[in-house]
Parts: sequence; structure tokens; C-alpha cells
Amino acid sequence: MDRNVVLSNVAGYISIASWVVVLFPQIWINYKRKSGDSLSPTFLYIWAVGDWLNLVGAVYQKLLLTMIILAIYYIIIDTIVIIQIYYYRRRRRQTDDEIVGETIPLINNTSTPESRRQERIKQFLFIFASLIGVCLTGVISYVITSRMKSQEVSNSEDQGMNIVAQIFGWASAFLYLGARIPQIIQNYQNKSTEGLSLAMFCFSVLGNITYSLSIIFFSIEPHYLLMNLAWLVGSGGTLIFDFIVSKNLN
Repeated sequence: MDRNVVLSNVAGYISIASWVVVLFPQIWINYKRKSGDSLSPTFLYIWAVGDWLNLVGAVYQKLLLTMIILAIYYIIIDTIVIIQIYYYRRRRRQTDDEIVGETIPLINNTSTPESRRQERIKQFLFIFASLIGVCLTGVISYVITSRMKSQEVSNSEDQGMNIVAQIFGWASAFLYLGARIPQIIQNYQNKSTEGLSLAMFCFSVLGNITYSLSIIFFSIEPHYLLMNLAWLVGSGGTLIFDFIVSKNLN
């Protein structure tokens, strides 16, 4: 198999592994805090609509199988988080005093600078080890899959550009780019990022980088890149906003 195809598939599997776990840290934090108020609902709604458009566009354009699998999984995890947020909001309305009493802050404000420093080191090591684990999982998944059956390339440089797919692809790209803005605004208004998971944004960055690489590794022919430009913009462009959000997280 061509080396570029192998690299494209490996990057695609790493991206899948990243997105499989991307929201687990946030779901866990929401569970511990018994609240999902740290996440902007508008952010999640726009993200979810973008995922639906991304799926339709990817199917119409007959993009790489890994890209279609990712699009389907995006929709699943979007739904899980949205349901969790509204579950905790409804529960808090029913027993507001009890829920507030159970809320667990991520950072103990009475802790010493040394203890906070140690906690940040532990967090960094955990995230770093998790990112390495995700990369290894992606590589192993590719190796296992490639041995089970030959890898069929679902995209070619000669494939024609589907106008309908491009419309959906570009619409999803702009939604992805705009989705983080409500979250950034909420963080600014609250003057806090408490309740947001740094690991979630780290996995998102890794997933978007490898997602983009899975396209670029496959081919850098102008026609192919133009055909996939919407998906490159949607994944690569959101990296800027992810960095804006994550740089303020402890």
C-alpha cells in the first residue's frame, strides 16, 4: 500500500480514538459537580448542527470512511452531553439547595500554592499519558484492521466535486468555527472556566490535527485539497478557538 495512504489511515484512526474519548473528561466533571453549567448550550447546539451537516456532506462527497465514522460518532456524543446538561438542570430546579450543596469545585480555593502546583503537574502528566495512549490506540487499531482486510480507499484524486456535498461541508465548517464563540463569551462573562475540562480541549486539538493530517497525507494535489477544503477549514480552523479557550484553563 502507498505510504501516503498508510499515513492517512493512521492519522484517521488516531483522530477517531481522540473523538471517542474527547467528551469523557467533561462528562465525568459534570457528574462530579452535578452540573453542566460550565458548558454553553449554544456552543453545543451549533456544534451538533455542524456535525449533522458534516455527516451529510461527507456521505454525499464519498469522503474517507474514517471521516464518515467520525461524523456519526460526533452526533452520538453531542446528544449524550446535551441530555446530561438538561438532566442536571432539571434536577437542580427540583432540589436546588441539595444540588448546590453537593457541587464539587475543581479547585480548592483554600489550598496552598504548592498543592495547586502539584495538582497541575498531576493533571499535565495524566493528560500527556492519555494523549500518548490515544495515539497508540489509533496505530494499533489501524494495524489490526489492515491485517483483517485490505484497506479500500474510498476517496480518489480524480473524484468529481459534488456541489450538494460542498454546500453542506462549508455550512458545517462555518458552524464549527462559530460554535466556540458562545463558550468564549460565557467564560468571559463568568470570569471563570471552572467546570470545563482541559483534557477535553486537548483531545479536541489532537483530534482536529490528525483529522486534517488524514486528508493532507492522502494527497496534496490541488483538486483533492479543494474538494476537501471545507473539512480542512472546519477541523483546522477550530484549533485557534480551542487554544483560546484552553489557554485559560488550569
